[in-house]
Amino acid sequence: MALYDYTALNGNNESLAGIMDEVDRNVVAHRLLQQGLRPLEIKKHKQAGTSAFSLGGWRDKFRAKQVTRADVEFFTKQLTLLLNAGLSLDASLRIMKAQSHKPVFRHFTGEIEQKLKEGKSFSQALAEQPVFSSMYVNVVRAGEEGGILPAMLSRISAYQATFQELKQFIISASIYPLILLVVGLTAIIILVTAILPRFEILFSGMGHDLPVNVKFMMAVAHFVTSHYLLALLLLIGPPVVLYKYLKTENGQQRYDHLVIRLPLLAGFTRDLETTRIFRTLEVLVNNGVHLATALRITSGVAVNSEYRRALNRATEALKEGQQVGRKLKAEGLLPDLAVDLLSIGEESGRVGDVCGQIAEHFEIELRTRIKRLIAMIEPALILFIALVAGYVVVSMLTVIMSINDIAG
Repeated sequence: MALYDYTALNGNNESLAGIMDEVDRNVVAHRLLQQGLRPLEIKKHKQAGTSAFSLGGWRDKFRAKQVTRADVEFFTKQLTLLLNAGLSLDASLRIMKAQSHKPVFRHFTGEIEQKLKEGKSFSQALAEQPVFSSMYVNVVRAGEEGGILPAMLSRISAYQATFQELKQFIISASIYPLILLVVGLTAIIILVTAILPRFEILFSGMGHDLPVNVKFMMAVAHFVTSHYLLALLLLIGPPVVLYKYLKTENGQQRYDHLVIRLPLLAGFTRDLETTRIFRTLEVLVNNGVHLATALRITSGVAVNSEYRRALNRATEALKEGQQVGRKLKAEGLLPDLAVDLLSIGEESGRVGDVCGQIAEHFEIELRTRIKRLIAMIEPALILFIALVAGYVVVSMLTVIMSINDIAG
């Protein structure tokens, strides 16, 4: 199954656009005809971030890197404000383009404005911009069809703000442990590279051998000071190689498989993915997107490939007449509470509202889990740094205090 964009004419010769999830173009065309629509164009839907091999595709990809997520969030908020003030869509885009001091953003809004002048709908213009996700485009399309575009943009803005706030919370919680780690490693490096070599000169004239642990530290200090480039390579090389490997498809799959099985990270990953998945489902379903299509789009929102596969299997199960909640529960990745509530929502016809409640609950759980994790990491880092630095200092002081015995 795949997503297809279509443009068709209804009985009044009005142009309609949308997205359909089917096996191929022929099935999409057949379904449109059954609905009394005449298909004009059917093409495969381009997901945000999809790689392209044509020259135009590389150009779009390059532009997508230039237009940041912050630009998209600003675009949404500003457009919502202007539309609520009573301006037309064209006028709002012109004002944003004129007031922007960023050339890339002016070009970005100008392209969307040009698409509108060519007769395309706003959602079609957004779909041709790689920075807009399928979720964004579908919600905008629902707003256009219902005549409530400003309200739909407000919901997208709230959705973006929720995840931006969560991201900032995680970053803020990580700052202090990172500072501790950097300061501690700096102190250890200074001990090894600047202080230990001075003691080596002091001990070099002694007739007796130094303790094994002190000799080992001296050897490390001598190696680091004599071959600092090699030492630096040995220090940063393994993390860089690991990072590059995790960027490969095989490495990412291994990481995704491992991270959901490690006791400490599994809970964090589960709550994060649950929050992301059900928040996206809430926005899509509450704005008229069919659950099967919403699941397919949400699978692209999930970061972990194991969760993406589970959502794809749930989509297929839904098309076969099965309940999504039961299928996701059988997968065993999402919390039982979440999938049980989803099953209740399916039975009551309130899937969107229930997904919102699930997302809110597990966002609170995620914040609590992050706080607990940081509370564990901070003393662990302090203890680790204190033990390493203390071991070096105590070892040297022990030798100094027994210097007369060592000298004979």
